[in-house]
Amino acid sequence: MKVRILLLTLLCITFGAQAETKASRESVEKLMMLTDVSKIMDAMQGQVSAMFNNMASQMNISEPEKPAFEKYMGKIDQLLKEKMTWEQFKEPMINVYLKHFNQHEIDGLIEFYQSDVGKSMTQKMPLVMQDSMMAGQQAMRSLMPEIQAIAQEMQGEIQQARQQDGE
Repeated sequence: MKVRILLLTLLCITFGAQAETKASRESVEKLMMLTDVSKIMDAMQGQVSAMFNNMASQMNISEPEKPAFEKYMGKIDQLLKEKMTWEQFKEPMINVYLKHFNQHEIDGLIEFYQSDVGKSMTQKMPLVMQDSMMAGQQAMRSLMPEIQAIAQEMQGEIQQARQQDGE
């Protein structure tokens, strides 16, 4: 009898824990609305476009090369605007949240983002992301000469290996 009661208790606890772990799609959508995820996507799209535009200086594009470069960067920019929209990422993002957060956590996040501090974070996060991206780009710029030197060294060794194979 004690074993049955113990098993029944464990079964109830297990079902209770499982019920709590599954977050609802509606609550995840509410969280995404509160955190302005769609605006963050727009900001990211702008940052990616800016990053591609900065490639001209990194690639040492000359004046005669600029029209071709701008033509293709325009195509990439248009592609990003068409394909990296919130509507296309919404369902996959909801699924990511459903995979990693339970209902209790989603409810806690909703409560946080409804608070003054949470609202402040939502408003400031695009700026934080933008500044973070710029800091990363600056760090990469300072590393580019070293990366290019390593790439040239590698290219030389690969060419040397190919010549040896050809002999």
